[in-house]
Amino acid sequence: MKKVNKGKAKLSGDKLTLEEIQAEYHKSDVCMGELLAFIPARGLTMEEAFDLNIAARKWADGDEFYRVIDDGEPVKL
Repeated sequence: MKKVNKGKAKLSGDKLTLEEIQAEYHKSDVCMGELLAFIPARGLTMEEAFDLNIAARKWADGDEFYRVIDDGEPVKL
């Protein structure tokens, strides 16, 4: 079973950053989705946490995300 480095995360500063997530990802044996589920969104608003989640998944997996508002055209995030 893959494991996240529980209790060993070297997170610093007031707000969680993409660089911290990337560093943990390189040390971990789990996929980005599992890692993001484990790491608290320290100091972030809901919107900031959402944006960071999207950025981390794009970086790790090459995922593409789109937003559709009121049946309009999809906008790539």
